[in-house]
Amino acid sequence: MRLSREIRFSLVSPDNIGTSHAKNSWAGWPSTNTVVPSLVMGCVIEGEPDSESGYLCDVSLIDELLRSIATEVLICHPQRFPTGELMARGIYQEFLKRWNHAARLVSISLATNPYLEFSIISEQDMNLTADDDVTVQLTQQFEFSAAHRLHCSQLSDEKNRQLFGKCNNPAGHGHNYVLDITLSNQVEKQTGSIFSLGQFEETVKEKVIDRLDHKHLNYDVDYFADLNPTVENIAAAVFKWLDGHFGEATLERVRVYETPKTWAECNR
Repeated sequence: MRLSREIRFSLVSPDNIGTSHAKNSWAGWPSTNTVVPSLVMGCVIEGEPDSESGYLCDVSLIDELLRSIATEVLICHPQRFPTGELMARGIYQEFLKRWNHAARLVSISLATNPYLEFSIISEQDMNLTADDDVTVQLTQQFEFSAAHRLHCSQLSDEKNRQLFGKCNNPAGHGHNYVLDITLSNQVEKQTGSIFSLGQFEETVKEKVIDRLDHKHLNYDVDYFADLNPTVENIAAAVFKWLDGHFGEATLERVRVYETPKTWAECNR
């Protein structure tokens, strides 16, 4: 069984944390009306639920641990974590040091904004130090708008209409596609990052966004001239176009949202 929990907090001055408990944990604590980063920290644990309570773990214990890391480590010592990768690694190491429960840590995540997240898949090494190598995953979100028609030339018109319905409309239809692209690498000691964020964005723009944005995929993109541009085929194409273009960083996965209710993912 797996259980996920997250907290939200602001990087306020240590003097403004106070001693009160969170009054609105949904919106985040510590909270502030000053303009400072607001972050989301989460973890996933796994194990066997207690036969009597049905709990894998009392989530208040997880909250207490995550909030202690936020207030005692991240807020009080911000100079230690100049990048999201270093902060995620710090959270991971502190969690392992402080975790005292039979359930195993599966992953740690840190969202620095709604479109950028850092995560670590646990190796459950209790003896990590600040200088140890840990593989960090970086996921950034992108968007493009495009039209397509779902149609297979090898099928009859009637079969296409039966299979794809109104998505087979000869005029096509459009979507605002959202991409989640994930890289992984160890943190570079000089930069504190796993890959240059600017270069990451430039590569995705050049290889994917410029290729697909405001295009009719069937007619304007040669790759889909004879390939049905389903969300599954788009995800596979984006992975193919990006793979191998991030230096020592590894392209882990590409997730394409065709709508908020439908996504396809291609991973390594």
